[in-house]
Amino acid sequence: MKKKISLILILTLVFSLTVDVANAKLVACVGDSITYGYGLPNRASNCYPAQLARILQEVDNEWETQNFGVSGATLLRKGHMPYVVQSAYNRALESEPEVVIIMLGTNDSWPPNWAHKDDFIPDYLALIDAFAQLPSQPKIFVGYPPPVFSSPYHDNIVIREQIIPLIDQLPTYKEVQLIDLYTPLEESRHLFPDGIHPNTEGAKVMAKIVASVILGFRFLPDFNGDGKVDIEDLIILIEHWNQDQPSIDIAPPPFGDGIVEVQDLEVVMQYWGQDVNDPTLVAHWALDESEGTIAQNSVGINDAVTFGDPHWQPTGGQVDGAIQLDGKDDCVIISSNPNPTEGPFSVLIWIKGGAPDQVILSKIGGANWLLADPVEGNLMTELAGPGPTGGPMLSQTNITDGNWHRIGFIWDGTHRMLYVDNVVVAEDTQDGLEASSSGLYIGTGKAMQPGTYFSGLIDDIRIYNRAVRP
Repeated sequence: MKKKISLILILTLVFSLTVDVANAKLVACVGDSITYGYGLPNRASNCYPAQLARILQEVDNEWETQNFGVSGATLLRKGHMPYVVQSAYNRALESEPEVVIIMLGTNDSWPPNWAHKDDFIPDYLALIDAFAQLPSQPKIFVGYPPPVFSSPYHDNIVIREQIIPLIDQLPTYKEVQLIDLYTPLEESRHLFPDGIHPNTEGAKVMAKIVASVILGFRFLPDFNGDGKVDIEDLIILIEHWNQDQPSIDIAPPPFGDGIVEVQDLEVVMQYWGQDVNDPTLVAHWALDESEGTIAQNSVGINDAVTFGDPHWQPTGGQVDGAIQLDGKDDCVIISSNPNPTEGPFSVLIWIKGGAPDQVILSKIGGANWLLADPVEGNLMTELAGPGPTGGPMLSQTNITDGNWHRIGFIWDGTHRMLYVDNVVVAEDTQDGLEASSSGLYIGTGKAMQPGTYFSGLIDDIRIYNRAVRP
């Protein structure tokens, strides 16, 4: 009875929620050398504002960011290099942005600058007012400075114990939202080679955090990874209601709140009925071609190449077209692909046909990721950790019965899971996964051994850098 009542309440919320969908906007990134991208190779492309643009454009390609960072700049007007007297400040105002990200304070921690600490809040409020009074009426976010790990001039203790507490007071005076860029990076010394400035990966982490706060969620609510937000995603959310499930807990940003509830439902309803471009989708081979030897990756540069003589089936797939493999020498080769040891990831594939011991997806020279077991044709994986708990994982679900099946391998950082038709059919824990930077084979084993070639149809291969819940 209690479960039934909860379901009714959730469905009532579904039809009563109205969520304002944020339109794409111009984002002005205001800051110091950390925003500017000091020390980065290919700074214009790798600085956090540029990476932020790419993340936002995965959701809506009309998003735009502009980098108004100035190396050495201070928030304090009596500091050695006040931001408000720099030309970038005037250009930021003239851009009339709809969103402003302000991240200053690192250079203010230098003792000669911090001697004017009593001016910190008044000077910050004046900067906020300058943007708030623009005709574009931007939404303003204020970021904590990242931690300083080593510097003869900057003081991490001042940042942590004095500057951040002062920034925390700003929302009591002005309509601003804070972004914590300190705590998530506090244990990430390796991302700051010189002790102050992030490397490309560190800038990417910052961009992801900022993007999640701007958008209002950690990632799009396409929980089952089918490219759209619909009733199947809602059912997944309902099944995890009031649970601590990180793969469904998408709001509030940047890390969720440890429970699946109304805030997560609001994001689902915001994108209800829409096809979505999920920024966590790192590779997608639709296999919808009608001719040629190239299978395009729609979200990356690593297109696949056919080997042997496979046949394209433009209307014969489960999702539009598919590729037909003969089980003898046909396969598809992908030269490079994500390393599974780098974090959570998911692989989802539609298949039809096959036979025992045939492989659907393998890492070149590594492990067979998805295959039919050699006895009954049940789904299994050989992708495992290097320790004593490592080893193959076998399900009891047949995938070679001639019907279409959507199969998947999911890794959440602790558990590996096999899915067949949106149902978990095997699960265990691993200390990690085998490292490999090689490419992939579609439709044959890791060494292209005879007998491992797949005979049947393969369609719509998706790889995510998160744990999807099919």
